[in-house]
Amino acid sequence: MKLPNNGTIADCWLPTFENVTREFIIDNLENLLSSDELPNFKFDFREEEAIEFIEDIIKRYIDSFKDYDFKEEIQTRYEKLLQKIKQKTNENEKNKLVITLFSKEIKLKNEQDEELSETPVMVVNDYKKFFEYLRQAYERHIELYFQRRKDSTGFNRWEKNNFFEQIWLRATPQDFNNPEEFLKKQAEMIKDTTFEKYDEETYLGKLECLNNHVVCIKNGIARTWDENFRQMEITIYDKEHYNNKELCNRPHYTLPVIRYGIYEKEGKKICSIGSIQHKKDSSDEENLEKKVDRQKYRINKDIPEEDKEKVEPKNIIALSIFINLLHKEGITNIEVPSMYVLDHEYHRKRNKYLLKEFKEEWTKVDYWDREGRPKKEKHPEDYQKAYKNFMKMFRKEDLISEIKTERQLLTARRLLKHYPKANITAYPEEIDNYMHIQIPVVKDASQINGDILKEFYNLVQALDLENER
Repeated sequence: MKLPNNGTIADCWLPTFENVTREFIIDNLENLLSSDELPNFKFDFREEEAIEFIEDIIKRYIDSFKDYDFKEEIQTRYEKLLQKIKQKTNENEKNKLVITLFSKEIKLKNEQDEELSETPVMVVNDYKKFFEYLRQAYERHIELYFQRRKDSTGFNRWEKNNFFEQIWLRATPQDFNNPEEFLKKQAEMIKDTTFEKYDEETYLGKLECLNNHVVCIKNGIARTWDENFRQMEITIYDKEHYNNKELCNRPHYTLPVIRYGIYEKEGKKICSIGSIQHKKDSSDEENLEKKVDRQKYRINKDIPEEDKEKVEPKNIIALSIFINLLHKEGITNIEVPSMYVLDHEYHRKRNKYLLKEFKEEWTKVDYWDREGRPKKEKHPEDYQKAYKNFMKMFRKEDLISEIKTERQLLTARRLLKHYPKANITAYPEEIDNYMHIQIPVVKDASQINGDILKEFYNLVQALDLENER
């Protein structure tokens, strides 16, 4: 396997079917079932052949310790794992999810209007397809790791385990009943090259409404815990410093990133938008962010109050730019997930890690500090800033879940106010767990409502001309 940047990977972690099945079953399956750090769910492998396949892998792994004193401990541990795999359940049927979209709000509930309490179950009907699509996605993940980490020479266990344990955070309720299709779709999206031309940051233009500060776009690589493999990053640079390449961190502000994946269905490309989220990646942020904030509310002009509620204008701006880029590729179909089954539990369990990490960082003493002061006393202003950022994430699982479900769907629906020819072709639960939107290619800025959005449209239209300069 040829890797970018002359990267290396251990033979046992190469993306072969044998390696992927062994690593997933031996290294990750137990964590998914019962870890205190990950959201837990069960697996129901419906084929007897699948159980025999897993049993054989576990047996061979146990036998590899036959000459070690702790073989009995290994045997007990993995025999318990096998027992869990062999247990059958119908909990998915008891907890069938229904998502209802109202005129002003979106609510998530189960059929009995009761809080979901049972552990989700992933029903695997074809284990060979399951592991093969997982392998395909993993292979491309390794390549993207070296593309993202240009300074890294080796693929590590942490990245391997993160992939096998966190890809499931993107699963919707229906994906748990058809994980083979879920993984097939993930594999297609991670291999898609639609926007590879923007893998290096690309100059978009100067925006008049932002005092001619410079706008750039970049097809970034998201992390395994994010909602998609790729993310479109739209960065605004201070015009006074943009051309100063000697600065290691030119003053800039990044709009909310669009985490996306593109796949093909019935001969048409479809863009799945997993999330629209603020990315803490800026320098001189306050100055540029204030300029953006002074302009962002212009897009609310003539918009009904019900379509402003819980919709962040900067998300609309970023999403509109992304739609313009999709249109340049002839992509007009968009889908937005209505919920992620494991997301709430993931963020709830993450609280413990966030707190531990924050305390360790700010109570430690730098070895060169002769007075022995903890870091938070030595750098009080930095501490207060870090504490503020920490509190934005700590115990915010309810808010994060709302942002990724209700608010995201409301943001998607709001597009109809700015693209009059757009229409919702299916609401969540009509055909699947997604809202489906069709936005015909815009031929002229006059077909968009919102002055700021029109200006961004014109920048994108001139993109090819600018790149030739």
